[in-house]
Amino acid sequence: MVSVAKCVGIMAGAGLIGGAGASYYMQSKVNKLAMKEVSSHAKNGMVPIGGMTKDGKLWDGQMSVDDFKKQLDKKSQISSLITGVIAAIGTGIVSGLTLLLRGKVKAK
Repeated sequence: MVSVAKCVGIMAGAGLIGGAGASYYMQSKVNKLAMKEVSSHAKNGMVPIGGMTKDGKLWDGQMSVDDFKKQLDKKSQISSLITGVIAAIGTGIVSGLTLLLRGKVKAK
């Protein structure tokens, strides 16, 4: 039973690392394109931003390019971690079911 837990744990760890790494790599490509776009629209190192408040009023503001990059990086890291955890759970389930089925076949 311990070897089954070890196998599922190792596979879940590999799923976590692989899922998070692949997600972060893909997001880094998208972030580079976003930074090129933001840099082309930036004036004096500031990017114009705006939105709508809950009561329906529009507001305008500015954000520095560095702050925008920091926000993108933080969102990428959080999203990659979530994707990695989901991949780890899926990989653990699949490896556990595979071991279970393999054990059932050997028992007959």
